[in-house]
Amino acid sequence: MLEVNGKGRKADWKENLSVEAEQELNQLLERVKKHRCAYKDAENVQISQLWCTLIEMFRINNELEQRVARIEKVLGGLFKTYEEDKDQLVKSLIKF
Repeated sequence: MLEVNGKGRKADWKENLSVEAEQELNQLLERVKKHRCAYKDAENVQISQLWCTLIEMFRINNELEQRVARIEKVLGGLFKTYEEDKDQLVKSLIKF
């Protein structure tokens, strides 16, 4: 048992997190709450919550990958148009 101030109270590990880390953890825990019906009846609730957290992190990662893919597609189109316009300009300057 870890004592704090000699009073026999266990120190909560979350108290040692930075403010930003605590906020991020709370946001993640809010997302995991929607799986409560799945993990509350599990034999080992804590492990089940961790698996649900992994599910949410997987979903977050997929959302980010989809957003990046859309951005890459837009930028790819812009750069393709830019290269085509540049090539056309160079050809017109050569003819001139």
